Amino acid sequence: MQRITGFIEKRIAPPLIKFSNLKYVQVIQRNGLGIMSLLVIGSLFTLVASFPIPAWLTFLGDFRWTIAAAAGVGTSFIALYTVCTTSYALVEWYNKNRGEKTDIMPPMILAIASYLLLNPIQTVSTVVKGSKTPGVFTGVSTVYMGAMGVFAGIIVGIVTVEIYRFFVNRHLTIKLPSNVPPMVSSAFVALIPSFVVVVFWWLIGSVLKINIPDAIANIFKPLISVSDTPWAMMIATLLNRGLWSVGIHGGNIVGGVLGTFWTQMVAANQAAFAKGISLPYTFTSIFQDVYIMTGMVPLSVALLLTKSKRYRGMGALGIVPAAFNIGEPLIFGLPIMLNPLMMIPFVLSSVVMDIAATLLVMLKWLPVPALSVPWITPAPIKAYLATGGNIWAVVFVLVGWVVTFLIYYPFVASMDKAERTGALKVDSIEGEDDAGAQA
Repeated sequence: MQRITGFIEKRIAPPLIKFSNLKYVQVIQRNGLGIMSLLVIGSLFTLVASFPIPAWLTFLGDFRWTIAAAAGVGTSFIALYTVCTTSYALVEWYNKNRGEKTDIMPPMILAIASYLLLNPIQTVSTVVKGSKTPGVFTGVSTVYMGAMGVFAGIIVGIVTVEIYRFFVNRHLTIKLPSNVPPMVSSAFVALIPSFVVVVFWWLIGSVLKINIPDAIANIFKPLISVSDTPWAMMIATLLNRGLWSVGIHGGNIVGGVLGTFWTQMVAANQAAFAKGISLPYTFTSIFQDVYIMTGMVPLSVALLLTKSKRYRGMGALGIVPAAFNIGEPLIFGLPIMLNPLMMIPFVLSSVVMDIAATLLVMLKWLPVPALSVPWITPAPIKAYLATGGNIWAVVFVLVGWVVTFLIYYPFVASMDKAERTGALKVDSIEGEDDAGAQA
């Protein structure tokens, strides 16, 4: 077991940590945090409008479509949000890590304008609902404003900021006298770099007629297909739990690698769910969050059944946070981290849940969860909400807790016996109390 721990610490963890610390990876991670609240809000509207109880739908009547109008608040324009968050996060990164003092507002607005430049206004002739004669409609196509444009939004945000910085950092700007108000001066500072950026994207989109959003979407389609497989989910699960086992936040590392793909997949699933059509993807971050990472309540219960005062105290201290999916008190307080005995059930229980969920979903005995629910929501409630009110998803989580308890219990009992017989040494009674209090 020590060899496995050492292998993770020396071979797996360092390159993944190095990758997660890369500038653009940190920017992409920041994207997810900025957009997630809108995805959750949109999911709540979708849930209310489509809750699968006939009496409720009858009660809502046509008003359900009014409610559903807000369902796309997080998905319909997620690419545009991504442009905004990417440019903001990148300027923020340079200001914090390189000591730059770039005003965030001009490059952020410039990035949004650049993306709209690549998705120009179009005028079409169409028949408006309720009318018999065709009319003229002018607007921006929404094809690449939603999930299809997420990757393009990231690229446009990054390239725009980098071009803008190139000119500002080399003082290739219009300089005004020092007595000019800062707000006026900053507008002129942004003029030359903004002009260059606009010309750059105009040449690509309007002169060369290169459809950047479509081209980038086609490049990433194979990667998304690979991400939406049971094998990718199993690797993500093993990495998550393996990294946590050595004290590294597995969720952040795995999210940094797969987060962008998962964001697009989740957005596409939620848009399909709102329309009542089949979901295009299965193995998303919501699948992992709902069916695999169901919290550490079973471990807390197993600890409460021990005879050791220390472990019972850990179980009591950990059960409430565990109910809300906060596992750090047990991971670092028990600990599970770098504890060869507890690392086995910690990883094994998630692998079992992954295999079981995958098989049941593929057999169509379990629904694919699509709606975003705050991660702190207790696992059974989260499963119910994320699947649009499916009771079998709740049953799966509860049965999974029983199975997870059975996996943990022999290891907890062995650890409990070792401590009571003196095979597992502790410094003192005070040390035990301190460890419990700290956890």
